[in-house]
Amino acid sequence: MALVVFLNLVAVVALVYQCMTHGFSRTLPLAAFFFVVFPDECKLQIPGLFDLTPQRIQIITLLLLTATAKTPRRVVALSGAMVTLAAWWLLSAAVSVVFLASLKSVLSQVLDYFVVYYLFARYISSTEAIKDVLFGIVAGLTVCSVFGVIEAYAQWTVLSIFPAVAHRFTVSGGLYLDKARGLRVQSTYAHPILFGSALAMTIPIALYLARVSKSTVRKMVIWVGLLLMFACIFKTASRGPWMALGGACAILFAFCWRGVGRNIAMVGALALAVMIVRPGVWETIANHYLTTVDGHSYEAESYLYRYELYRLAGQELARSPLRAVLGYGPQSFPTLGLVGTINGRTMAFASCDSSISALLIETGYVGLAIATFLFGSAFVRMVRDYLSLSWPDSEICVIFAVNLFVFLFEMTNVAILGWGQQNFILWVVIALAMSYPALLRQEQAGGTQNRTQDTANSKYSWSETHFGRLLLETGSTGAGGAQWLR
Repeated sequence: MALVVFLNLVAVVALVYQCMTHGFSRTLPLAAFFFVVFPDECKLQIPGLFDLTPQRIQIITLLLLTATAKTPRRVVALSGAMVTLAAWWLLSAAVSVVFLASLKSVLSQVLDYFVVYYLFARYISSTEAIKDVLFGIVAGLTVCSVFGVIEAYAQWTVLSIFPAVAHRFTVSGGLYLDKARGLRVQSTYAHPILFGSALAMTIPIALYLARVSKSTVRKMVIWVGLLLMFACIFKTASRGPWMALGGACAILFAFCWRGVGRNIAMVGALALAVMIVRPGVWETIANHYLTTVDGHSYEAESYLYRYELYRLAGQELARSPLRAVLGYGPQSFPTLGLVGTINGRTMAFASCDSSISALLIETGYVGLAIATFLFGSAFVRMVRDYLSLSWPDSEICVIFAVNLFVFLFEMTNVAILGWGQQNFILWVVIALAMSYPALLRQEQAGGTQNRTQDTANSKYSWSETHFGRLLLETGSTGAGGAQWLR
């Protein structure tokens, strides 16, 4: 417990110091770093009340530090859709079959993630600050990847130094051993799939920053981080993140071939070289595919499990019009005792390994529709910004859209929404994406104004030269000319 208190105190002191010395906006990159690094195990438990996770402690610190912020007021995009979704979740919680668990889940979503979205959307001050926040995320996942590599090759997990915590699927503190895939690295995350998802979201960001960063030291950190991240996403042995990252790289190569696409080609060549030198890497990937389509293997049943979830969700909602509209309440799935069939074998469905299915069965068709509208609105705006901006300003919009694509893809086959550090990446990136166009226009307008002022100053300076004064004194330029010179 002493280590937990110490680490949380270090984070708070660092945030306060950064704010006092560099201003609130420059504190956000450090906050993003802490958000993705700190594990849930580093929380302070208050018996009978609630848990103070490290992220919650950091959010409270940021809220207090906003008193020092001097950023001009800005309209926070998507606020209406977010308030609507939160209100619907509360309504669903009111009729939940597990009221207290549902209410706690809603408050956690709003206070942990929606508040983070507001802080970053409201107080980010420049496009350079946006890149700094993105670098904070990359630096955080680089640190996590260092722990992941140690976990993979030394078989020691950093989570072992923290008090054990019961997660949705496991109890932390030891290595994650899968009966079909062996050791799967998870670093400071609650599950290897969550860690893999965070890496699939962060690698495209790192590829972008490797191209646009001006600092040699920062470029070196990013490239070292990329090598570690690719090693770790392979070692998570998670098919969903692999597919999501592949799709993300294909999108980036297609739409950012003048920029990030070159880095992707370089990484692709390196990956091909690794598979040639170490054929076991390709054999592992191929074996995961073959066992997935085998139909009767453990990995195939894990894959089919997701499809059966959708059928069960529709079946349960069809039992009652009220449940079809409002669902059974957030976090109610584990208590429903659903039973399904996979390959002719009846089995209990204790966990909902799909956030889409969870939204459907827990908040009803309307809740799923509101969430779809929220994320869809964010994605459409990212695409619109990409189309309306000129190159290279538009490239970062593709990075934002790819991040959201990865998360939404993972929602179809992973219980990813509402817990884990990857949610902070999601909401921070959406906040940055919503703020970016306005900040860019502001900076471009400021640049035009400065150039106009510089031109005026140069004219005035020319009129103050010896030759200019002679022209003015002799009147050789005429009254109009003298007026123009001045």
